[in-house]
Amino acid sequence: MAQTASAKAHSLHIENRSRLTASGVTRVDFFSETLITVQTADERLHIKGEGLYIENMSAETGELLVKGRVLALSYTDGVRPTGVLKRLLK
Repeated sequence: MAQTASAKAHSLHIENRSRLTASGVTRVDFFSETLITVQTADERLHIKGEGLYIENMSAETGELLVKGRVLALSYTDGVRPTGVLKRLLK
């Protein structure tokens, strides 16, 4: 997927499966001890694991720091629909 000029660069760095640093994060959509879902410029990032917690999230810089045991990462295209009605009408 081509990145638009206005989109922020997105990168990931994982240390020993226990510390994940991400850049280019625009918001956190969901978090629990087993799943964290965040929005990047064009995609949603799903972080699956055990004992996950967000140590730091900066809305200004787009930097995210997650600690816990990282088991899997996946992406889905597009942004999250807002509102139940909008999801039903799609």
